Amino acid sequence: MRKDTPSATAEMVCSWRALEATLPSRQRILNDPFARGFLGPVRRGLVDSSAALPIPARRALLRRLDQALQGVVTFVLARHRAIDDLILATPSDQVVFMGAGYDTRLARLCERLQQSVVFEVDHPDTAQRKSELADAVYADAELAPSVTVTVDFAEDSIERRLCEAGLDPDVRTLWIWEGVSMYLPEQAVRDTLKLFTRLSGSNSLAVCDVLSDPRRNGILAKTQTHVLEVAMEWIYSEPFLWHCPRDQIASFFASCGLTILEDFGLDELVGRYEKRLHGWLEAAPSFRLLISEPK
Repeated sequence: MRKDTPSATAEMVCSWRALEATLPSRQRILNDPFARGFLGPVRRGLVDSSAALPIPARRALLRRLDQALQGVVTFVLARHRAIDDLILATPSDQVVFMGAGYDTRLARLCERLQQSVVFEVDHPDTAQRKSELADAVYADAELAPSVTVTVDFAEDSIERRLCEAGLDPDVRTLWIWEGVSMYLPEQAVRDTLKLFTRLSGSNSLAVCDVLSDPRRNGILAKTQTHVLEVAMEWIYSEPFLWHCPRDQIASFFASCGLTILEDFGLDELVGRYEKRLHGWLEAAPSFRLLISEPK
């Protein structure tokens, strides 16, 4: 990300949730009524323009966007919904959102998160912008209490910052690391996964997504992957830095002290949410959503 600026990709994925919220409830993968409030004027204007279109045109807009980004929009929305479902179904003493961005679960999943101590970890610039907008975005909505921890994943001691903020390393913790690992160097990914192992009590879980096999076979797939990589680097200044081939994911996590319990790709998420998904599956991205536990 650009120095001294909030994350552009955090706002980008927030805009996809805001676009999704313009669809009728029966056609949504998830509903995030707060996402629009965290958008800058350009993206907010695009969302408002979309909301003014007939419903078939709104769906077509999301589909075309998904095609341009080789299925990433569908994966991100389905990933977010799957993590929502996991949080609701998983008791924990602590929930840690690593790279929280413009996550709105403190409001959307308030009742569940009130049962845990919640930490939101993010880069100082993104965390500051979110804090500045939060009062207006949430207005009268009830929020689960949380602790904000500012950190640079690639440079700072996340462990020290979390412990100083009050994290208890001996209790059952649910780690949510969503949409971050692919933007970090491999060593930073390893260090973060090992941190989950060190700072977790029994029955803890870690949830994260991984970019695997980005250079798939086929001219179409390679061309679309190249377009996506160029967009991330030159438009958002947040290039992909790390990926892990699918057949090496389990061993990579094991070397960091984690055992993979579940591994979802877009096809598996389609099985969960069926016709509410509107993506272009022929070019679905090589992203995996992983649920793991410390050894």
